[in-house]
Amino acid sequence: MWSLKYRLAADRRQHKTLGAVLLLLGSQLAAAQPSPSTAPPPSRHWRVCLGPGPVPPLISLDEKRPGLAERLMLDAAKQVGLTVAFEVYPAKRCRLRMLQGQSDALPLSATESNRAEFQFPMRGTVVDASRRIVSAQLVWIKRKDSLLEWDGQTLQGGDPSKLLVGTRASFRVATDALTALGLRVDESAFDVPQLFRKLAAQRIDIAVVLQEEAQAYMADMAEQSQLELKVSPIPLLSRDFYLGTRPGLSAERQTQIEAWWEAIGQLRDKPQYRLR
Repeated sequence: MWSLKYRLAADRRQHKTLGAVLLLLGSQLAAAQPSPSTAPPPSRHWRVCLGPGPVPPLISLDEKRPGLAERLMLDAAKQVGLTVAFEVYPAKRCRLRMLQGQSDALPLSATESNRAEFQFPMRGTVVDASRRIVSAQLVWIKRKDSLLEWDGQTLQGGDPSKLLVGTRASFRVATDALTALGLRVDESAFDVPQLFRKLAAQRIDIAVVLQEEAQAYMADMAEQSQLELKVSPIPLLSRDFYLGTRPGLSAERQTQIEAWWEAIGQLRDKPQYRLR
């Protein structure tokens, strides 16, 4: 195109001939453009960002043997004609990718801070729990010799102002709850194994993880460090987790995510997707 414009300016004697050629090419290009009725449909492919650590039996990060939550998302997407690719990144990177449009969705709890940034399935002004992926408990993990104990309201056995509670990076459902209790939070651990190593090394006083994470990693930690960790009998809280996406989607993409959320709600309680 640039060379054609250059020739047109350099040799005006060919103006009429070139003009005719351009007119012909323009008509051919216009004819080749798809009409609105034949234009390709909006993408039906969704990129779901997952954190770097498996959470058995919910998240396996194994495409050949998906976990319960992965299988639910995949099967629900297929039911409404969508395709899914799982991407694995650190939790903070997942959030950044979402906000930059590089990923399309990620599993999240609808905390106040998450709702300020991401979109969840709603019924009116309330998050629609019937379209959650899963409900899960957050539990306290402590060293066997620890005197700390959660009574359901406060953490007993130590000065709350001096205690340091650890959780994995960007795990807002935990950090928001702990901050509301007035506790200091260390969220520098990349994943649960690193968090448990920090607990064993007494760099934090107590940790908070998903119950499924505790079950998956505590036995390995005991073997590696010969230091036994234990779960406090009363959980910190129970929360629902949803497939979150960014706000401001196009009408087509919003219709897709609404259908996907609906399919998740329809399939979730079937035996093949339930925690046992």
